[in-house]
Parts: sequence; structure tokens; C-alpha cells
Amino acid sequence: MKKGRHYLVDEIAFIAQTAIGKSFREIRDADIVTLEDDKVTKGSLGGIVEEALFGIEANGDSAPDFIDAGVELKVTPYKKNKNNTLSAKERLVLNIIDYMTEYKNEFFSSHFWYKNNLLEIIWYLHEDGKDKLDLKITNEILMDLSESEDIKQIEQDWYTVITKIKEGKAHEISEGDTMYLGACTKGENSLSYRRQPFSNMMAMQRAFCFKQSYMTQLVRKYIGDYSNVEKILTNTEQTFDEFVNNVVNKYKGKTQSELMELFNIESSAKNINSIIVSRMFGVKGSLNETEEFLKANIIPKTVRIEENGRIKESMSFPAFKYIEIINQEWETSELRESLESTKYLFFVFRMDNNEYVFKGIKLWNMPELVIDNEVQIMWQKTVDIIKSGNIVKSITNGIRETNFPGVAQNKVCHVRPHARDAQDTYPLPVVDKLTGLTDYTKHCFWFNRGYLEEILEEYINE
Repeated sequence: MKKGRHYLVDEIAFIAQTAIGKSFREIRDADIVTLEDDKVTKGSLGGIVEEALFGIEANGDSAPDFIDAGVELKVTPYKKNKNNTLSAKERLVLNIIDYMTEYKNEFFSSHFWYKNNLLEIIWYLHEDGKDKLDLKITNEILMDLSESEDIKQIEQDWYTVITKIKEGKAHEISEGDTMYLGACTKGENSLSYRRQPFSNMMAMQRAFCFKQSYMTQLVRKYIGDYSNVEKILTNTEQTFDEFVNNVVNKYKGKTQSELMELFNIESSAKNINSIIVSRMFGVKGSLNETEEFLKANIIPKTVRIEENGRIKESMSFPAFKYIEIINQEWETSELRESLESTKYLFFVFRMDNNEYVFKGIKLWNMPELVIDNEVQIMWQKTVDIIKSGNIVKSITNGIRETNFPGVAQNKVCHVRPHARDAQDTYPLPVVDKLTGLTDYTKHCFWFNRGYLEEILEEYINE
């Protein structure tokens, strides 16, 4: 008879290893568990492992899956990219946050810690077009959070979420608030809400999760090739914020030419400030490709402020594909998920006496209130224009004007070209009515220059 939830740590690891190389169909068919093919959902692959492999019956218990060992079982997918690198396919959802009780404890006595301090993670390779039951388990690892080099940051992330609850702002929590441990929406739809203790506002139901970016680095470290990833934080007693601020304070107030001399940089490249910033952290390549920035999904951006207090340029996102964006729903769209889970670290250079001076940094993520209002409006209008085939509004002297939302129509963001030239295009799902074109110049979303100035107000008003 199976022990189910009463296996011990060594037994759990041994059984998990027997599943490596097997498909979910093989695991299912080796047991008396039956699950019809048409009922295989996103979560049911984990259910096959729980029931067929370990004999754990579905339950709503708040304790870890393996009670005696204190181990929580997680089954999660990863994928192989076109360039042969590996990435997590999704975030790893942990436990639902009970706003009414979670804030009453400290981190190491919290329900999060009780439930997740020992995680048996079983990875399977996702392959497009393949029946889910035929996907194969490839790796397993017992992750002890108490021994993780990231525990200091995970603890700080937990306290960031708890602080918002205590401030009566559970309804303002965003996955972008934190570095590695996020608070993602969890429910059947956007109407899943819960009470919070210090406000009458209902808050969207959320669960603690390891962000997709964090899981990607775990996948690459334990399954793929991690040899070329640079690490900048070597003192595990420091949080990311503490480390970055210590570095920045060394160079704040120095001119661009002083920094170039200090780091022996001889270049007239347009991205000279990005090169300087990488050298500040002792990075040979790009700062955004370092372990810590990848784990936390932090995008470093250098910003130049002119002497009159204006920012020169708007800020772009990667180009969107017309065919893909029209098949997305806002709640799960690439843009929304990107904005919700991404932090931006702005490195600010301001013109002073005809030379740019490094003024400091700002770590920022977009508030959900903005994401689900101004950004959603702009996104939906863009989708509707593509679907209707009304991209081109007019042509004057060979120059095409589009119906896409511009700077004047939205105070936060707009759409404009992001291509090498007019021949750098993506296919259209609907033929453009005015021109008859079946593909169109690549476009992307941009933060308005004025909105960036609002974000960096303390540097604008110096």
C-alpha cells in the first residue's frame, strides 16, 4: 500500500528519480489512476504525478503535500528556445495568500515558509504540438530554501508583500513589486477577490510564486548550460537593493568623461552610458544578462536628461507581431504580463555645463492601476485597428500615417514604428484596406517621454 503523504525525504527523491525519462501517459498507465485524455488541463499533469506516482489523493489541506517530510511537491514545465537555451514556461505558483492571517507572522513562522521551505520540483520538457500526456519528465531536485543563496532576497520579497497588506493596500499588490518571490493573480478570472484586514477594498486573490524569470535561471542552472552567466552579487548577506546602492554611491556625481577615464573606456558608441553602467558593476557583457538581473526580471535602462529638464527620447518595448497580438486576451496578453512582472532600473545621466553627470538610479515598476487603465485602452485600440484592417489612415508624399494611438491620445504610452526601415515587416492577419498590404512595418509600444519624466520627477526637478 502506498504511503501517499507519509513518504520521507529520501523516499520522495528516489520515487521522483524513477519518473525521469517517462511520459505522463506511462506514469498514469502504470497505476490504477484513470484520467481521460480530454480532461488533461494545465494542472492535471501535476495531478497524475501526485496520484499515480506518489498515491496522494486530491485534498485542500494547507499542509505540505508530504506531511511527515514537510515537503511540497511541484511539477513544472520548461522549454527549449530556438537558440538552444532553456527557459521556464511559466511561473511556479506556491500557496494562496490569506490576507487576513499571513501578516500576523514573521517570515520563518509564516504559512508561506511552513508550506514551501522544502520543495520537490519535478521538471518536464514542454514541446509545442505534442499531446500533453506524451510530454516527458526530465529532471528533479529537492530545493531547500533555507540553504538557498537567494533566501535573503526571498525573505525581503515576502516582507514587501506583507507591508502592503499592513498598509491596507493588498488591492495594489503587483508581481512587479518584488524580485524573486512574486504575488501573482490566482483565480478563475479577474473577478476572484478576497477581503483584506486593513481596508474595506476587496483585493484580487493572489498566490506567492517564484517568478518565471527566476524559474528560468533555476532551469538553466540545474538542467541547461549556466557557464557564461555572470554573477554580480557575491555577498549572500546583502539584498539586491543594498548591493546596487553601494555600487551606485561610489560613482554618483561623476561626469561621463570621468567615468570613461576611470574604466579605461575609449568609445564614441551611442550606448556609451550602458557600457559605463556595466563597468560600474564589473560586468564584461551586458548588465541585463547577469544572473541577478535575469532572476528578478529587471531591465536596466539609461536615461539622459537635458539641461532644461526634458528627457530626449521615449522608451520602446520589443516589436509585437500582428498575427499574435490579435489572438491574445488582455488579462493574459504578453504586454500585460510583461509590465506586471518587470522592474526597470533607470540609470540617470543629466546634462550639466555641457557634460552628462551620473545622478543616480530609480528602481520602478508600473502600478497595476495604470496597466489596467491607460495601457489597456491603448492596447485594445491597437488590437481593434489590426483586426479591422484599418492600419493606414492616409498617405502624403509617400509617407504613411496610421490609426495607431499616438502620444497625444494617451498620457502613458503609444504605438509607433520599431524597424530598420519600411521593408522590415511582419505579416498582417487582415489585409490593410487602404493600401492592400499583407504585411506591415514592425511597430511596438512606447512609454511616452512625458510619462518617463513623471517617473523620474526627482531628477527632473533637481
